[in-house]
Amino acid sequence: MTKYVAALVAVIAIAGSARGEQPRADPPLVVNGDITLTATDFEAYMQVVPEKLRAEFRADAERVKKTVDGLWVQRMIARKAREADLAADPIVAARLQQAQEQVLVEAYLLKIERDMKYPDLLPRAREVYQTRINDFKVPGRVHVQHILVDMKCRHRDAALKRAREIRAEVVAGKEDFKALAKRYSDDGSADKNGGDLGFVQPAVFDEQFRTEIAKLRTAGEVSEPFETRFGFHIVRFVKREPDRTKPFDEVRDDIVAGEKQKIVEAARAQLLAEVRNDPKNYLHLENVEALTNRTGREAPAAPAK
Repeated sequence: MTKYVAALVAVIAIAGSARGEQPRADPPLVVNGDITLTATDFEAYMQVVPEKLRAEFRADAERVKKTVDGLWVQRMIARKAREADLAADPIVAARLQQAQEQVLVEAYLLKIERDMKYPDLLPRAREVYQTRINDFKVPGRVHVQHILVDMKCRHRDAALKRAREIRAEVVAGKEDFKALAKRYSDDGSADKNGGDLGFVQPAVFDEQFRTEIAKLRTAGEVSEPFETRFGFHIVRFVKREPDRTKPFDEVRDDIVAGEKQKIVEAARAQLLAEVRNDPKNYLHLENVEALTNRTGREAPAAPAK
């Protein structure tokens, strides 16, 4: 274990100890002389991870350690770059400024969102629900079980004969369908699910498969063997759920969130318009146009002096 990973483990152990010691405001993670990587540095990096994935990220100790390792390597090499006076290079300096400005822009846009005063959006949500009712319709689902007899190592007639024999066993009812599926099905997933496909929307199936299961109506009904590009299928019908419309209470929060996002986007658009339309702006169009490389080739490097 490297010294800096060991340091991370030590920090975590101290933070989780039961000795009642007060944690430091910004615990160091890795230290080398006057260079330190702290918990705040890690938290800053976490801002680039989507919020809904952060808990999962933190739960993975190896990922946390690799992140700390990457941040530390980056910091140490950046120091070498400064010592080499690379920050004084005009292009590097401009890139550093652009990176800083990007972070500041993101922080400012988040501040706008946090400070936003939202009206009561529930009436608007009801209006959206009524006017876009079709958007909240959910196609029906069907629950079936199936056994596949493929033709990878069989002639078509042999596969059909085999499917008919299996169906006869299913219909005889001496053994559970799932047990037969695990024994006979050539579908690789049958070992785990016993051929039970659960509730799914018919649209996910092959067209011929959809056509055949649409004919099944009674729970426990078993289809005749039918052919698709995968081979021959024996399907047992379990249940069908009709199309439905999600009730308002089920979608209310999503609608409100969508309306809030529209308000935020409008505020951001207004900010951009204000910046672009500032009367103090002066566009040096001739200099902008001079940036265009109409040859499509990289300009030659300037000769060394």
